[in-house]
Amino acid sequence: MADIILKFDNVTFRYDGDETPLPPAVENLSLEIKKGEFVAILGHNGSGKSTVAKLSNGLVIPESGDVYVNGMNTKNENDDFKIKQTVGVVFQNPDNQIVATIVEEDVAFGPENLGVDPAEIRRRVDEALKIVGMYKYRLHEPHKLSGGQKQRVAIAGIIAMQPQCIVFDEPTAMLDPEGRRDVMNAMKRLNKELGITVVFITHYMEEACEAERIIVMDDARLVLDGTPEEIFSDVNYIRSLGLDVPQTCALAQMLKDDGIEISGELLSVDGLVNSLAKILGRG
Repeated sequence: MADIILKFDNVTFRYDGDETPLPPAVENLSLEIKKGEFVAILGHNGSGKSTVAKLSNGLVIPESGDVYVNGMNTKNENDDFKIKQTVGVVFQNPDNQIVATIVEEDVAFGPENLGVDPAEIRRRVDEALKIVGMYKYRLHEPHKLSGGQKQRVAIAGIIAMQPQCIVFDEPTAMLDPEGRRDVMNAMKRLNKELGITVVFITHYMEEACEAERIIVMDDARLVLDGTPEEIFSDVNYIRSLGLDVPQTCALAQMLKDDGIEISGELLSVDGLVNSLAKILGRG
């Protein structure tokens, strides 16, 4: 299990109801994520995907089954500190994660709580802000920043703690298109340049297509796990789960429904154009 950073072993979890027990938020989930992967998790509201984020670093503990972080069981309280150092979580509302009145002080908050040497904190803060493109705003007040800038500050705060894996729970949900692009670029850079394992929960299909692997949740269970090409190959099934599909895949499905046999890379506009060109004898 040396190359596995996150392992869910038959995990079930339910939230406490006021009177009657609630149905499971996650049920019988078994899943492994390797170090260095770039994984997207999809699912309609209430499918269990946000609970996966909370389970991933011990914010909540399974009712049954086990979650392992680098081989450490999240049920072991003695490993809780190491687990939260290993896996960081970024939530969708950056305002809930910003705790200081100056950007660089907010980014320094996590390392300070870890007891990191002040000189090392200074280095980590500067490096983290540069990674997310927010270094020039280091002395600004966070509440005066845009939504995308705030989210990048929140990400820098996690980076400064030097986790091996970051789980992003719909980090672009509250952002405009420019902010979404900025955060997506930051996530890709963390993965490709720093080797950090990235797991991101999203309801934007085009974002999911940028992942190496997609996991689909439905009614508390894992129902699909594969490459973007594999996941979106059955447009009708994805739609039956209450999810949208990339526009290029939707168009390709319309062509197939009309009897046009189209194949190839259909997730991008260029890929669809190339596939159509071959059908027309121009490729």
